[in-house]
Amino acid sequence: MHIENSVYSSMQTPYTQPYMAPTANMQRKEIGDQAIWTLSSAKTGNGVDQLRDDNMNTFWQSDGTQPHYLTIQFLKKMRVQEIAIYLDFKQDESYTPNKLSIRTGTNIQDMKEVQFIELKEPYGWYVIALKTKLLNDRPYVSTINVQIVVLQNQHSGKDTHIRQVKIFGPRENQNQGLSFPDFKTPELTQYASIR
Repeated sequence: MHIENSVYSSMQTPYTQPYMAPTANMQRKEIGDQAIWTLSSAKTGNGVDQLRDDNMNTFWQSDGTQPHYLTIQFLKKMRVQEIAIYLDFKQDESYTPNKLSIRTGTNIQDMKEVQFIELKEPYGWYVIALKTKLLNDRPYVSTINVQIVVLQNQHSGKDTHIRQVKIFGPRENQNQGLSFPDFKTPELTQYASIR
């Protein structure tokens, strides 16, 4: 598959490493439950369920030749802000990814690489920020498909282990773009109840 040059970019550092598991907050929400998750291959008992169970002791284990693909497909175009991946070189050794490609697109045929990451003996959470480098420089990518591609493992390992993946979108303001009046002013509170 040919991947076109990236039209997206991330901040200076392609990822951050938080001390704790990333969670939803006032700026972001976890949107992984709104998607269909597929894997290029998986050993029995080490598939999508283990990848999404919030248990650091379980993992996806591929079962085939590289590259290994994790595809996240939404039913409609979504805003994707960050992808968080938990890796553990101490336990997984040569099964741990070394080179990752994050790709997005409206279908599998038009995927574009938005981020390339090379990790040396990774341990813990890696939060990869995605944003467009277009005219308005949005802090997210609008896409239907997100693909995490394991291009190479540590020490040239064949199969891969990824312990957890979370995907976040920006939290939208409920009244964004609408100018509702402030119903707490004295002029309007007199109409708050029916007499």
